[in-house]
Amino acid sequence: MAKSSKPRKRKLARPRFRRLSEEELLFRNKAKQYFLVLSLTLDVSQNQHGIDTAGRGVRAVKIFTRQTLSAMSLSSILPKLSPDKDPDAELWDVSSIASITRNILEAYLAIFYSGIENISDEEAELRFFIGQLHRNREWYLVHKSQNSDIETLNEFEAGMKEQKERIKTHSYLSNLSNAQKNKALKGDEIYYTKADFEERSRICSELRAEYQLLSNFVHPLPLSIERIDNDRGRGTSNVYDISYSLGCITIATKYLAASTLGIIDHFPEQLGKLFDNKAKPIRELLSTDEFNKSSQGTQ
Repeated sequence: MAKSSKPRKRKLARPRFRRLSEEELLFRNKAKQYFLVLSLTLDVSQNQHGIDTAGRGVRAVKIFTRQTLSAMSLSSILPKLSPDKDPDAELWDVSSIASITRNILEAYLAIFYSGIENISDEEAELRFFIGQLHRNREWYLVHKSQNSDIETLNEFEAGMKEQKERIKTHSYLSNLSNAQKNKALKGDEIYYTKADFEERSRICSELRAEYQLLSNFVHPLPLSIERIDNDRGRGTSNVYDISYSLGCITIATKYLAASTLGIIDHFPEQLGKLFDNKAKPIRELLSTDEFNKSSQGTQ
């Protein structure tokens, strides 16, 4: 039989990379959870416009929009581990992962405090007044640092004096602790401490430990540079940085999920019915023990 003159097509050999470690496999699974939550977050964010709501609702969705952008930024810097990619080519930038994770956490605190916590109209009004004072105080400091004209500064000073008096005489102020009153009268935007959040939100049960963990990586000193040696802190895959990244992505997933579900539940008619089915697996995920102990095991 005559042989075909056509050249044989060579099969392209797939690149062979090392197998993922157990820690990398765990991170990949956690990343899948994060992207599952992010998918719902994006859907909710794209469908929240046009909702007829009052001040606290408006503020909640504005903060949620900002949080969504942070969540998208985090997704872009997470190591992408797959059979088709060289795991040793991925960048493990723990400090950046921790920094954006802390932004997501702080956004949840703001959404809870300023928008979705179930409080009386009286307390909501006081928080609004405190927020106004905080905003004007910050703008005043900006103008003062830029040597704005004296009339502008005097206008801010007069306005802040009136706002402080309005807060001082507000009927709900007596319900606050002394520490909270001091924060309110200074114009601190949130008069809750981290301990207050831990008491008032189940999601925040480990807030102080989580915040400390993230801050240790975000600040250049004192602890983050101590974790840099021949292996750790150089962007390469190693058991320590994978462990830290696992802690970060678990925290990010928890607070992003809590914010997304909080916005859905705050608008049951507009968003609750629309996303009831897609939200179910996120609710189940958030109820597991791992998200109540997200800062542990990452020392």
